[in-house]
Amino acid sequence: MLFAPVFSFVGWSLGFMAMLMGVPLLFALAQGQTELTLSFFVSAIITLFFGGGMILAVRREITILGRRETFLAATLIWIIVPAFAGLPFYLSDAIPSATNSYFEAFSGFTTNGATVIDDVDAQPRAIILWRSLIQWVGGYSVIVFLAIMASAFNLPRSNPLTRAIAKSSRRRMSRRIASAVLSLLKIYSLLTAICIVALWFAGMSAFDAICYAFSTLSTGGFMTSNSAGTAFASRGIEVILMIFMVFGAINFSLHWSFFNGDRLSYFKDPEYRYLMIAIVLGSLFVFSLMMTQTDMSTGDTMRYAVFNTVSAVTTTGYNLPLVSETGQYYWPIGALFVILVLTTIGGSIGSSAGGIKMMRIAILLKVSNAEVNRLSFPSSIFPLTYGGQRILREQITAAWSFFVLYCLVLVAATLLLAFDGLDLQSSITLAITNLASAGSAAQPLITDVVVGEENFISYEALPKFSKWVLCVTMLVGRLEFFAVLSLFNPALWRR
Repeated sequence: MLFAPVFSFVGWSLGFMAMLMGVPLLFALAQGQTELTLSFFVSAIITLFFGGGMILAVRREITILGRRETFLAATLIWIIVPAFAGLPFYLSDAIPSATNSYFEAFSGFTTNGATVIDDVDAQPRAIILWRSLIQWVGGYSVIVFLAIMASAFNLPRSNPLTRAIAKSSRRRMSRRIASAVLSLLKIYSLLTAICIVALWFAGMSAFDAICYAFSTLSTGGFMTSNSAGTAFASRGIEVILMIFMVFGAINFSLHWSFFNGDRLSYFKDPEYRYLMIAIVLGSLFVFSLMMTQTDMSTGDTMRYAVFNTVSAVTTTGYNLPLVSETGQYYWPIGALFVILVLTTIGGSIGSSAGGIKMMRIAILLKVSNAEVNRLSFPSSIFPLTYGGQRILREQITAAWSFFVLYCLVLVAATLLLAFDGLDLQSSITLAITNLASAGSAAQPLITDVVVGEENFISYEALPKFSKWVLCVTMLVGRLEFFAVLSLFNPALWRR
């Protein structure tokens, strides 16, 4: 294990985060908020000091990342960067608790979307911008990480970008890797810019358009207001958000192929088709359940069903709340179950979405179907293919291993939350949504969380231990388990 490249990579990440703090700093300065400007300035200096120190400490060492170093660097980045990204929240007193500040930044960087800020409307706009910017950077970071680690996860690679990255990552962080990473950044930035313009033309203010574009492409879910009904008042805005939520949940290698001349890249990829099928079938299920159990009109029912289904499948976590005449949520329990299942499945491999991912679910279903057929024809051979490629045994093993780990972590998180005093329903809901990087989806579902004799109506009011449990859950879910769990393997630390 070479620690020099790990320190260098973490140091450069902190340096980049310090530079990024200049954006809300200038915004706060333009609005004449001196104290807030000072908070961002001090945070940037502290972050730059530690990042620069790490870079200088290993400047004469080898800085080529291998697979082991990449696992460690990725895990440390997702743990350390939020600690510094949360400094502006803490120093500005926007979030006066150190634990809550870390939770907010961690949730943003993992594109989880769970927030401890109860009154978003009361926060300075520079703080709102910073939350969204953290999510945008976190979304891009996870796309790059998962693309580079495609070979380590033993998944089929049916597009040229993923094959190129996987081939290069076995040797070193080559120019080919750097070129692919830069290409992904260009595409990610272009889609974000298009989303900003579209939302602005649809009636959003420029500030809200920027923040929602950052949160939507990263499938993060941070909002600029407590009222989703007000923010999404325009049907055109809702359609635009749904389109770009789907863009964020599609494998970015397909976007890369499309922009590099393969105009049919989406339609040739089976995972894209599975994603579309999940959205259509999920919307129909939720729509049918709502039609039979609510008194809403057909048009409104379809609107709520489709938007919340897209938000669930992409693990964005936006909530278009159902409100009755008394102002209370009244989601049918069956519809909530479907939404939680779709959130668990998640989006595509190589996207910013969380969950188990469509490709793994497809492989597991193919294997299960083959085993059922083998019961009737024991001597038959059932070749399994995905996207025209033969599914190898190690790929099947990797998919099953991931599924088993996902279930085990889900059970462990649920039990730990329950031991901290939460009721079972709330514990399960929080574990499912936060493991799938869709923490904001749980917000309207935890209004009845009871600990002892007290009611907790938000993440901010959850016990401190539960927040740390959810942070660990976010981490292992975001880095797809293997990167984190491999650090506990003694063989990883041997040369």
